[in-house]
Amino acid sequence: MLSKVDKDNYFDNTGHMSVSKYKKFRNCELDGLEEWGDPTPSMLVGSYVDSYVEGTLEQFIKDNPQIISSRGKTKGQLKSEFKQADEICNFIDNDKVLQQFLSGEKQVIMTGEIENVPFKIMMDSYDEGVAISDLKCMRSITSRDGTYYDFISQWGYDIQLAVYQEIVRQNTGDILPTFICAVTKETPINSAVIHIPQNILDKALYDVQSHVERY
Repeated sequence: MLSKVDKDNYFDNTGHMSVSKYKKFRNCELDGLEEWGDPTPSMLVGSYVDSYVEGTLEQFIKDNPQIISSRGKTKGQLKSEFKQADEICNFIDNDKVLQQFLSGEKQVIMTGEIENVPFKIMMDSYDEGVAISDLKCMRSITSRDGTYYDFISQWGYDIQLAVYQEIVRQNTGDILPTFICAVTKETPINSAVIHIPQNILDKALYDVQSHVERY
């Protein structure tokens, strides 16, 4: 039975498929049946930055006390990886391009159906009638030789944005351009704003339409 989806229960089992769950099934059908475990430090760094951009960082820290050192000279301070997350937040604050593409309403939830399968989405930045943008904290967006590589398809971000675009279309009638805003955990920090072409989104949506009923 479907539950109404809101920010309080989005990550609960509401009876909807999500992009994260779909990608787990796509990687391994048995893996898709497993429940989510505790978030890894890397996942928490991404969530830290997301909550900062959303304006809910204080609550995130309260909900995740494990990110604060509890002993030694650093007791009461952020652990090292989250100090790095603070640097990423400062970088975003001072990057006019990232600010522009992340200026929409934050963490917008919508629901819809793909091939009769209920879906739920939560968008990092939804600029109504203009664009959908998703923020990604990456280890790197370049190969060892310094050239950029296709991390969009490697990590299934094309699938994610294709589903977002389709569910927004179902709710509003708008087919919006989609963008990945990538910021790296490197020193110095690297970043890129990448528009995903419509033909790539169409192909990714077809992938979902072809498999989601089975999953």
